[in-house]
This record gives sequence, C-alpha cells and structure tokens, in this order.
Amino acid sequence: MKKYLVLAFLITLIIISGCKKNTDTGNKGTFKGGTEGVSVSFVNLAPPSSFTQGDSVKLKVLLKNKGETLVQTGNAKVRIFGINLDNFGLQNVYKSNLGPIQGQGELTATGGEQEVELGTINYKLPIINQDSYTLRARLCYPYQTLVKADVCSQSLITQESKGEICALAGEKIKSGDVSSAPIQVTSVTEQTRSNDQVRFDIKIENKGKGQVFLIDNKCEDLDKDEVRFESKNKIKITVRGPINVKCAFRSGDPSSSGIITLDDTGISTLSCWKNVEEPIVEKLDLQLDYLYREETSKDILIYQSRR
Repeated sequence: MKKYLVLAFLITLIIISGCKKNTDTGNKGTFKGGTEGVSVSFVNLAPPSSFTQGDSVKLKVLLKNKGETLVQTGNAKVRIFGINLDNFGLQNVYKSNLGPIQGQGELTATGGEQEVELGTINYKLPIINQDSYTLRARLCYPYQTLVKADVCSQSLITQESKGEICALAGEKIKSGDVSSAPIQVTSVTEQTRSNDQVRFDIKIENKGKGQVFLIDNKCEDLDKDEVRFESKNKIKITVRGPINVKCAFRSGDPSSSGIITLDDTGISTLSCWKNVEEPIVEKLDLQLDYLYREETSKDILIYQSRR
C-alpha cells in the first residue's frame, strides 16, 4: 500500500510541475513587443480589381493597429495619390479615422481596426477596350515607442573599491522591454564615464516599412517638399527615467529631451549619462514620438462601357 501511495504522490508532483512549467512561458516584459504600427490596405471589392467605365465604385482602405499605441480620432490620415484625381472623380483631400483605433494590449489582444472611406470612383475619360491603372494610398499617423529596461547605475569609484555590484556589461534590452512600433530601440549598452558617471548608448532603428518624420509637423505639411526634407528621419526622444539623465543631442546643451536624426540606413545611436553615487538597478524609461508614413497599392482594370 505504501508503494502505491508513494507512486501516486510522485505522479501528482510531476503533473503539478508540468502545469506550472506550461503556464510560465509567457512574456514577462512590460510590452508585447514587435515592429509594427498601423497598416493600410484597400478593402476587398472597394474597389474591385476590374469594373466598367460609368460604374460608381466605392473606394475604402482598412487601417489595422498592430502596435501598442492608441491612435486618437482624426489622427490617422489617408489620401489617394499618383493618379489624376479629377479623371477619377476623386478629391485631393485627406480622410481620417472617425473613432479611436486601439493598440494591442491587455484589453485588445489583436489591436483595433477601422475602415476609412475615400470617395467614389467615376472615371470620366473615354476608354477604348480597357485601361489599367495603379491606385496608391498613403497613410500618415503619429505614433510612439516606449521603453522600460533595467540598467545599472554604478560609478568607476565604487566599481574599483567594491567591485562590480550590479552588472554593467551586456545588452540591456530584453524581450518585452520595447513596445510594438515601427521605430525600435534595439540596443542599450552601459559603461562608466569618469569617476562618478555612467553612460548609456542607445541604438534606435526604423524597423518598419515606411518613413519617419518629426512629430511637430502635420501630415498635410509633409506634402510640401521643403517640410518633408527638413523633417525626414527625425524623432523626438524623452528620457523619463532615471532622473538627472542628460543626452548629447546635436542641437543645444545636453538635455533629457531632444531630436535625433536617423542616417540613410535608418539607424542612430544616442549617448546619455548621469551622475551616480551608490550602485543601484533602475529602469531606463524612454519615450519616442514621431510621424510615420506608409503606402499601399492596388492594380485595377477599367473596361469600356458598351452602353
């Protein structure tokens, strides 16, 4: 009997251990993570891939928020470009989301989505047999990347006198430290800087399919060549923690907030530092704000009307 009791007890332990292991595999970081923001695509059959001249054809796009930032009502703006809009009976205006589009999170695991109506196609020019065109839609929206990563604050003095109490070496960005967004902080490394400072080197990359622009602009402003050129690849970064962190932005004195510019490969590294006394593990808390633009396209065929 004792053997059976022992065996039953061991089996129970194994089952409990297995269940605990299975429920412990989730992401333990602050964020779900990823490299996507808001995607744009033409709605199926709006327009269809082919139709007849004279048909009134609805034109719509679907916006899906695959990142972790809420897009407020009216902030996602879309317009058709690359064709003569008058020929298609369309207006050269931006259309916006009529309600907020939730990001992925605890309450919306897959993120929100919304259709935006762009008008009705009424092709006006004469057609012989058939004509083909490519419709292009451009999406512009403000977005945000958040970072919460553990960093070690330890000076060279304490390191030499007491040894390395918290680990300076090694990559600080772990899974779940960065929110899902097209602009990503891909690396944070640390080293001592003088006797009483620690330095953070923060690597930022454009991991999305689109282009990034300065958050201070409006989407409509980016249609002007000079504005688009001046604001391209610029991102506003704010260090919300630890306190007293200063960064070497190119313009102005060292500050906890400023503008960085990505290079032609979509990468930039920002160096920051802070004075330290006693060793401590803190959260590097970053906020990145920017405008992001993406495009989508669809080929259509317009047949000559036989009426």
